[in-house]
Amino acid sequence: MKNRKGFTLIELMIVIAIIGILAAMAIPNFKKAREQAREKACYSNIRVLLGAVEMYNMDHSVPLETPDQSKLTGANGYLKSSVECPESGGKYEGSNLSKDGLLSCSIHGTVDGSVAGK
Repeated sequence: MKNRKGFTLIELMIVIAIIGILAAMAIPNFKKAREQAREKACYSNIRVLLGAVEMYNMDHSVPLETPDQSKLTGANGYLKSSVECPESGGKYEGSNLSKDGLLSCSIHGTVDGSVAGK
């Protein structure tokens, strides 16, 4: 009898095909998880920005109506640095923040999930 050492070409091809199938199923799940993480980070940034605006409004006689981060960062100390959306191009927009106004992201929408401008 012949003593076989190693794998045949068919066995290697089957293993590679199985690895390819597993990778094809896993990659979309990772992409979705990354998108959800960016969205949750954006919502967290909106909450932080709203908190800073609220603290600013409590301390000043003229409240902020829009998310002007230049007044919230630096010497004022409400934010250590400016808050940006994790997605490139995302801008935080809002109005009437001293009352019941909403702050939203141009990509992810408001904290409750509704999309800005739609």
